[in-house]
Amino acid sequence: MDGAHYGFILASEKHTRFLRIFSYIFLAVCLLTAVDSQGQTINLSDSLRNVFQQKMMPTAKLDSRNSFVSGRSARVHGIKAGVSFGKKLTLGLGYNWIAKGIEQELPPQYYQQNAAVKLRYVAPFVEYSFYKKGNWEAMIPLQIGFGKSFLQYEIGGRKQRLFEDNVILYEPGMNVEYKILNLIGVGAGVGYRIMLKNNKLIDQQFTSPVYVIRFRLIFDEIYKQAKTWYDKK
Repeated sequence: MDGAHYGFILASEKHTRFLRIFSYIFLAVCLLTAVDSQGQTINLSDSLRNVFQQKMMPTAKLDSRNSFVSGRSARVHGIKAGVSFGKKLTLGLGYNWIAKGIEQELPPQYYQQNAAVKLRYVAPFVEYSFYKKGNWEAMIPLQIGFGKSFLQYEIGGRKQRLFEDNVILYEPGMNVEYKILNLIGVGAGVGYRIMLKNNKLIDQQFTSPVYVIRFRLIFDEIYKQAKTWYDKK
C-alpha cells in the first residue's frame, strides 16, 4: 500500500468519525429545540404554519466554507439569495464552487501537466433559526446541490475540460451568527458535505467536513432603518 493511498484511508476514517459526532450533535440540537424555555413541548407543525404566515423579506448571503478534497484543504465559495419568513425560516437558491489550488496529474497524452479539480453546483437551501438572544442567533442550514465536477487544463491559451460528470450532494450544518447594528450578520459554523452521487471519472474524494464563515446583509432591517430615516426628513 503506497503512502498516498494510506493517507487517503486515514482521511476517510477521520471524516467518518467526524460525521458520526456531527450526527449526534445535530440530533441533540433538534431534540432540544422541540422544548421551549418553560420545558413545554412545541408543536412543530403549528410553529411552521405560523412562520409561513409572516411577511416575506428578501435576503442575500456570501459565504466561504473550508473543506477538504482527498485530504487536502479546499475552500468553497458560495452566493445565496432567497426569502425569509418572520426571521425564522429562510428558503433560497445558491451557487457554489471550489476555489483554485486543488490539482490532479493528467495522463501522459495530455502533455504531462496538472489539471485543476473543479466542483460547481446549484443548491436549493433551507435555514431554520432555533435560538435568538440579543445579537446572537443559532440556525440549522440544509442544502442539496446539483452540479458537475471535472478537470480543467489549458492548452494554447484555451481552457479544456476532462472527465466531466454530474454530481449530487447533501450538506447539513449548524451556524452561529452575531448581528452588527442589526444590519450585518457575521458568523461561523460546521457541517458535512456528503456526496450522494460522485463523479467516478475523477480520482478525488469530495465527501468532507465543512467549516463555514458567514457574511449576511439583513435587508429587512436595512429597509426599516432607511424608511425611518426618510420619514424623519
